[in-house]
Amino acid sequence: MNKVKTYYTNDYDEEIRLKRSQANSIEFTTTLKFLLKHLPKNCSVLDCCAGTGIYAFPLAENGYKVTAGDLTEKHVEIIKNADKQNLLKELYQGDCLDMSRFADESFDAVICMGALYHLMDKKDREKCVKECLRVLKKDGILALAYLNRSGTYISSLYREHPLDVLDDVIKTGMYGIFYSMDFNEINELTEKSSLEKITDVGVDGLVYPLFDKINNLTEAEFDLYMNYHFATCEEPSIIGHSCHGLWIGKKI
Repeated sequence: MNKVKTYYTNDYDEEIRLKRSQANSIEFTTTLKFLLKHLPKNCSVLDCCAGTGIYAFPLAENGYKVTAGDLTEKHVEIIKNADKQNLLKELYQGDCLDMSRFADESFDAVICMGALYHLMDKKDREKCVKECLRVLKKDGILALAYLNRSGTYISSLYREHPLDVLDDVIKTGMYGIFYSMDFNEINELTEKSSLEKITDVGVDGLVYPLFDKINNLTEAEFDLYMNYHFATCEEPSIIGHSCHGLWIGKKI
């Protein structure tokens, strides 16, 4: 995990990732839409991979009682400085693989919005889901963000990453500090747990094949594109080509 912390501390500005352009905003808009749709109103939420608070703050503003944590001290400090109105119930720095600070069944909902991007070992991915479920109440909602292998290849090709390096993404899912799941791998991961699937969403859909086109749309045209995106983002044919996925289920 030291490589992950170093990456987000020194090499990458997570705070602006979803704000760079019209196309980049689709992942955020879609994710928040589905979280607000499926998380019980005004419930307690653990955002255990909060980043810089991109979802923690909107959820808190919508009445949720949000506890936020992140692996990276830099991110925790950014959240702390941004929480001028004391919207968050609690803020901490910690690892999703060990959330022993929380008792069993402490939260009505748990959102894990990044850990699965960086857990290269299958046993660690299973442990992450298990730990999220431990702190989640029965009938509570779990949301897991993940990367799709094909979508990662497409997005990396758009950004002109070397094809010989990208070949390993398709073979292994591994690319630097990132792990991308093969199609249906997220379902195989969650089927081993006491979870009932609610939905699976390709939150950025076909953004990368259409990136420049989307960024050149007028505001009115972009609204029409989003109508298409929301109508199709839960279809398997779209999910597999979306770089970022969001799996939502209920603990049974």
